Amino acid sequence: MNAAMTTSMLRVEEEDFLIALDDLAALADSLGARANALSLIPPGPGGPRTAEAAAAFRALSPELQVRLAVAIGILRAPSKMAHWHHTIADETVSRAVLAWSTSVEESIVGLAGTVDPRRITFWTQASVKASISKMLAAGGGLSNDEIGCKLSTHAVVVFLAALDQMKATRLHGMLTHCASEVTFSRDEILERLRDAASEDFRWPLLFVEKLIPGQLVTSLTDQEVASALGELLRAGLMEAASEGRVARYELSTGGKVIADSVLHEVSKVALGVTEPQADGQLGRDIVLLVRSAYYMFLFAMAGQAGAIAALDQDELAATLHLALQPATPPPAVQAPVSTAATAAQPAAAPPPLPSKDWYVIHAGQSRGPVDEPTLLRMLPSLPSETLVWNQDLPNWMTAREAGLMPTPAVQLCSRCGTVLDPGQRFCANCGLSQA
Repeated sequence: MNAAMTTSMLRVEEEDFLIALDDLAALADSLGARANALSLIPPGPGGPRTAEAAAAFRALSPELQVRLAVAIGILRAPSKMAHWHHTIADETVSRAVLAWSTSVEESIVGLAGTVDPRRITFWTQASVKASISKMLAAGGGLSNDEIGCKLSTHAVVVFLAALDQMKATRLHGMLTHCASEVTFSRDEILERLRDAASEDFRWPLLFVEKLIPGQLVTSLTDQEVASALGELLRAGLMEAASEGRVARYELSTGGKVIADSVLHEVSKVALGVTEPQADGQLGRDIVLLVRSAYYMFLFAMAGQAGAIAALDQDELAATLHLALQPATPPPAVQAPVSTAATAAQPAAAPPPLPSKDWYVIHAGQSRGPVDEPTLLRMLPSLPSETLVWNQDLPNWMTAREAGLMPTPAVQLCSRCGTVLDPGQRFCANCGLSQA
């Protein structure tokens, strides 16, 4: 590092910039960077600090000036942003924000830290995915059990509150040397929700609550919690433990698998992605990923819809691909055309149909976009569980689910009707030879 790269206000470490948030705001003002609704840099304090920030900027080399100016422009007016938190073994804790720009497609700018100085760094989609995968130790060893279901956002929040309640009773049992309580009431869930604004990264709900818009968690009503508990009962994640004056609940077998994984976590990552929607509103998708010794669980909340599911390596890659994909430019606004002017013009030819671009996830790697003929040529060499997506599909799905691979004919045992696996020589139910 040379003298031109260091001032009392700004430091450069390798390719990162270190600067206090107020100084960063002053520097953004000195550069005339305009803010938008997603701005991650507040207005500057004004006065002499703005001039000092301009002087610190001029002390940088021309290459660093360009790099820092691009970063500030993206952070001041991102087209998409994400809060990114992670913990590893309850010891390493990090919080950062990421910013995208439609004009600088290859770069994601990160602003890390909650105290000064903040660190500005450049990422790519691939490097963020690789970093999160490393934090979650997602290279292998994950169980591929089909555990999970679609839920409302309220139900996901209430289930996380139930996990916090399980953790609280477990800790109490350890301190008192007594068996921990395995059931809980609606009032106990409400108490956990009211405490969700507390700051403690070790608790699942407290860890992710900061990413959930507004006061959704702490403002859930008694009726909303009751409805969410009913939804979790129907989904098979909880069971009624008693039907007395005060109803109590306990986790089902599947719910206990999720709870044990979360309560014995190795690491966890939370992403809260915010992006303008077509209607001009800001939409936020929240993803909490928790890794234990054998499982990785996803807790997703997007608007009113949510999900809880076990993920394997490919499903994690697909989830991160969707969350971290480049920002979409806002739709162009066309000026209205008068009826008279439209009638005076000849009918225009219909626009050509857009090509259908596909994306493919296999063995943790993403490919695309590719057109459909190319994809169809690729698929015979790929397993049927290969995940695919295009803009017409609501979510990633297997190539067979998307209708790109033929569904194999179902083979039944001629004696008892049991469904046979491809190539199975004997019926597992009655033992009849299938030769």
